[in-house]
Amino acid sequence: MLKRLDNANGFMASIFLLAVMAALTIPVSAGAQIPKVKVGTLAAPSTSSWMVGIMEARKIDVKNGVDIEWVEQPTTAALYNDMAAGSYPVATGGMMTYANQYARGVKLKMLATYQLFGTSIIINTERAPKILALKDLNGKELAAPLASENYKAMTIYMGWGGVDLKSLKTRNFPHPGVAAELKSPAGTTAVGVVWAQLPTRLVMEDPKKFKDLVSNDDLEKLWKEKTGTEHHWLLGWSVNSDYAAKNAPLLQRVHSAMKETVDWFNANTDEAVKIVSKKTKDPIPVLKETVTAGRVKFLQTSAESQEKEIMAMLKISVQLGYVSKLPDSGFFYRGLR
Repeated sequence: MLKRLDNANGFMASIFLLAVMAALTIPVSAGAQIPKVKVGTLAAPSTSSWMVGIMEARKIDVKNGVDIEWVEQPTTAALYNDMAAGSYPVATGGMMTYANQYARGVKLKMLATYQLFGTSIIINTERAPKILALKDLNGKELAAPLASENYKAMTIYMGWGGVDLKSLKTRNFPHPGVAAELKSPAGTTAVGVVWAQLPTRLVMEDPKKFKDLVSNDDLEKLWKEKTGTEHHWLLGWSVNSDYAAKNAPLLQRVHSAMKETVDWFNANTDEAVKIVSKKTKDPIPVLKETVTAGRVKFLQTSAESQEKEIMAMLKISVQLGYVSKLPDSGFFYRGLR
């Protein structure tokens, strides 16, 4: 009898010990099992960094079962070149550029959308008081980062608005340099193409001197009228095609995490811009006005669901020589929910 009790007590003690060991090891094991993925994007002050700051602050990636390691690049050249070289399998960036890389044989697919087109034509009214509409830009001097997708996309609207693009006297500046040229007492250019926080800063600092030539709401209406589609997409997510073929569940988690991040930003803008301000060092009032004015708009959905809209943008881009070849249907990743 005593022997049976000893055996029973020993058995129960063993069970208890195993349970304690399991309780101690389960959290570590679960944490270790969260898959990781590197994602390339532009660093602050780029708007691409906005969602990085929010996702990291709220740990939305981990909540969705993925650990995203953001590789924040200082320049667009580094972003795209490193994606093509395989430094990371996923990246955000301009859809025109990814279409050009696809045409050159880079093994990628468009995974998801990310940011809608938002760019401003800012007029220094002291230098050019008679520029009141797009058609008034004919023959004028214009400052812009000429290689940027924002500028190229804006020329689509200029053409629709009656501007002969060949008549423009363009001057190439880095993005901050455009604002500096418009503000400088020694500057001569009256028109600048800028986006995100920069047009907001100019208009807020001196609303009598600087004005938006056309609102983003008006540009959206023009896009719908001319293309018959809902959205003009600027930025999206690309993924290496070999990586995509082997990691469908992981890519779904990445997409779900960013969708939750974007949706939270859109629903909680006041709280969100506080996080963004810490990330980008921009003043909260500037960020709030940038969003209110519609200069920055995020919307995360699958690229597949927006194929018609994206192809409409790329067809125009091919006609203008910005994209070398219209991509085929293999350009789009299929299967995201």
